Amino acid sequence: MRISGCSSLLFLALAASLSGSLSAHPVEEPVRAPMVGLEGPASDACPGIGRVNGLEPRKGDLLRVRAEANEVAEVTDELAVSTLVWLCEADEDWQGIVYPKGEFQELGDCRVSSSLAEPEPYVGPCQFGWVQAKYVELVAG
Repeated sequence: MRISGCSSLLFLALAASLSGSLSAHPVEEPVRAPMVGLEGPASDACPGIGRVNGLEPRKGDLLRVRAEANEVAEVTDELAVSTLVWLCEADEDWQGIVYPKGEFQELGDCRVSSSLAEPEPYVGPCQFGWVQAKYVELVAG
């Protein structure tokens, strides 16, 4: 099949338009869920509870929750000072957390306060992600 000069220009313009629109919508990177149950079947799936701390609430500082345990990973949420979170997997200077989100969800709803036979990625009803560990103080665990 041969495309005429005018048709080929139209085809090229359409192809360029489509490729531009595809790249204008970046694909979101998947969130790496923290592993739970790392302490074994004798411990809770997430063995500690922490509180967001070390930020300046008067300045409106919020703790960024990221999709991966690194500074350039996508920000998936932000947490205010004093927010309680479950402490699950640690990765160097990063802490994998699980936390309730929404008006009717509480820390106990996250299903990580009982043991697991084997470690697994978190798949419960609460939110999860990675934060810089220096901004979370241990409350219990």
